[in-house]
Amino acid sequence: MPTTLFERALIVEDLDEPRQWLAELLPRALSSVRTVDCADSVASARQCMATYAYGLALVDWGLPDGHGGQLIEELVAARPGAVVIVATIHDDDAHVFPALRAGASGYILKSQPAQVVVAQLHRIEQGEPALSPSIAARVLQHFRNDPSPEPPDVAATESARRLSEREVDVLRLIAKGYKATEVAQLLGLSSHTVTGYVRDIYRKLGISSRAEATLEAARRGLVS
Repeated sequence: MPTTLFERALIVEDLDEPRQWLAELLPRALSSVRTVDCADSVASARQCMATYAYGLALVDWGLPDGHGGQLIEELVAARPGAVVIVATIHDDDAHVFPALRAGASGYILKSQPAQVVVAQLHRIEQGEPALSPSIAARVLQHFRNDPSPEPPDVAATESARRLSEREVDVLRLIAKGYKATEVAQLLGLSSHTVTGYVRDIYRKLGISSRAEATLEAARRGLVS
């Protein structure tokens, strides 16, 4: 993922202390971050977004004049490849899944120690989702216990979504958190070949992030 996406970041948090805390942690986690802009509401975030298309943003879900889902969609639409991470205290389904559906690339809990949050944010430089362990477990548990019914037109489009055996192997390892270089070593392939497989998987499944790949792998029963 190009580091130019991360040179300037936006933090949207209405409380002063956690906003400052996140602003200090972000450059520690990502050395490419040079500038951190801060906003305390949906309105002030949109003022920042009017002058700059952010490639990286940390967004609280509950804001005084709206919720983070609105901003996630706008941030993702404004810049292709944008990484938007929800930073919140909420770890329930009512918050997690709407955030991921809105386009969030990750979901971290502000209740975690600073070093844990730094480690999770650092993962996005490797193209991995910044997910708190409890959130990743919740996502997998959701699809094991309550799989969503497929829409009526899935059968008609399934052939286009069908993955080869090797693509399934790559998807399974990506969903387990392996980096592309690690997948290449495990499967005896070159990193270039694995990158090509990942690109084809994303195209076939109509997804654009590792978080979505993890959800799809769980839906297909590839991870448990």
